Amino acid sequence: MKRIRTALAMLLFAVVLFGGTALAAFTDVPSFTMKAPKIATTGSEVSITITPKIPGFMDIQLLDSFGSVVMNLGEKVELHTKGNEFAFDAFDAQGNFLPVGDYTVSATMESQWGVPGKAPVTASLTIEPLPIEEGEEGEEGEGVTVTVSAIATNGNTAASSAAAAAPAPVVTETVSTAAGSGVMGEEGLLIGVGVSDAAQQTDAGYWGLTADATDAEIWAAITHPFVGVDVGENEVSYIYDSPKDGRKKLGSVSGISQGLNVVAEREDGWALVEAFRNEDGAFVRGYIRRNRLRKAEPNTNYGIVIDKAKQTLTVYKDGARVGSCSISTGLATAKYLYRETPAGEFITVTRRGTIDCYTSGGKGYSDHTIRINGDYHLCEIPTTKRDGSDFSIIENMLGQKATRGNICIAQQASADGGINAEWIWDMTTNNKRVRVLIFDDKARDQVPSVQ
Repeated sequence: MKRIRTALAMLLFAVVLFGGTALAAFTDVPSFTMKAPKIATTGSEVSITITPKIPGFMDIQLLDSFGSVVMNLGEKVELHTKGNEFAFDAFDAQGNFLPVGDYTVSATMESQWGVPGKAPVTASLTIEPLPIEEGEEGEEGEGVTVTVSAIATNGNTAASSAAAAAPAPVVTETVSTAAGSGVMGEEGLLIGVGVSDAAQQTDAGYWGLTADATDAEIWAAITHPFVGVDVGENEVSYIYDSPKDGRKKLGSVSGISQGLNVVAEREDGWALVEAFRNEDGAFVRGYIRRNRLRKAEPNTNYGIVIDKAKQTLTVYKDGARVGSCSISTGLATAKYLYRETPAGEFITVTRRGTIDCYTSGGKGYSDHTIRINGDYHLCEIPTTKRDGSDFSIIENMLGQKATRGNICIAQQASADGGINAEWIWDMTTNNKRVRVLIFDDKARDQVPSVQ
């Protein structure tokens, strides 16, 4: 009772000192609005906006059509009166794609003083299947990244004109890509997936380098002009095998942050480009409409290099190497090829703070998260609890592949320059559009390749 009297005395003192406003702050019942998409694709990111009237904490769950809890999306998530964007990936607790169907996002809130809200706030969500591409042109930039369907190819040389007319079959599970598959394009280069020939260019920036390039070459690539696609960072555009009618999709690339190598610009409104596709990280060369391309000015003070073979992240500043630290990138399987962290060049975009993170060690929560490509981020190795300090999930796996696409960065500052996830977060606070160069651990005509 003594504690209760003390608390009551403090409250009465606050009321006397500040008037009724103080009492309202302690006793106001929290309320909030929740804006969520009505439809999402299994495996994609679902972004929700929460707007409370007063600060507090939120518990949020995903329910199935029977009202049963599918998974807890967050506990005691801190809410402010503005700027609350909550996102989760449409996977189940085991990391598999959510089954197609109807769901409900249900959230409850309590104020910062522990006063509970009156009732859960809910939003309906329909999970639809991933699109299976069958060659139709469709609309580009539809807002959902394709994450599992991939195009099977075979053969080691340019195909004949008769073979070129036949569309590549679409599969949804095991995919193998043979070296040098494709058809000969009008530009004298192979067009397709995993092509082996190189596009000879005077200045191709990142696309003319390997991970053993000199610091001077790396810095030149970091400050090189950047070309991406002009759709949102959660949307995609497609690369095609031909600019002509009847063209087939080779794969998708993310908006804004994912870079392309423009090999040639054509007079018919198309461009020949190269990139590593989202579906499985495979290298593709094909065509995209020129009006889909967008130039961006990358940061000229800092740059980041990821070496997937060494599993290291290296930072450059003003042309000089600052230091490096250990990382863990995506570990693909024959069933889940999309978990491969794609190689290529990217720029940092949205800073997301703490997100759910799935790894081979299980589900956790990663802080200092910065999006670089659709659903993939730079982030700290995950903790077992949100805002926790137990990094045991994959801490002992740093230096090897263990994630589902994210680039998880060491939590401890490295001996080489003091680099860690927090250092990257702090650096990007005032440095936007930092370029990230990701070098693969195998030849581009051998991706994907699952042991």
